[in-house]
Amino acid sequence: MRNLIKTLTIISFLIFNISCAQTIMRKVADAKKLEINKKEFIGKPLSYLLKTINPRIVSVIPTPNKNFAQINTISFLFVSFNDYRRNFNNNNQNTKITIRFNQNWDLIGEKCKSDILKCTEWTKEDEKNLGDLVVYDIYVTGKD
Repeated sequence: MRNLIKTLTIISFLIFNISCAQTIMRKVADAKKLEINKKEFIGKPLSYLLKTINPRIVSVIPTPNKNFAQINTISFLFVSFNDYRRNFNNNNQNTKITIRFNQNWDLIGEKCKSDILKCTEWTKEDEKNLGDLVVYDIYVTGKD
């Protein structure tokens, strides 16, 4: 009987942890959960974090650019970059999830220009190319 209780407790604990990790961010309003639970993502590949984000990432702000060897920071937006910029200028900042990687602290590389659409759009190819980068820090700003 004692072994049965221990086994059920362990199984319940594992199921709870697995279910919590599956999808932390179901909607944009849940973005702060990523920051609160950032210990779960730090040291793991970006692809692991991206699996927990359900809302579609519409645009990004990469620093300095989206090159795997040069990127230091990427911010995920759930609105177009133009909408984000317009709202930001009106002191109404949309939710932005910023991921920092432990590389290129001198920001060496050609800077991404916001007027180049390819620079601010987020594609499946970008997800594939940058998925192996290791998350160093996560923070969330703005509100939706």
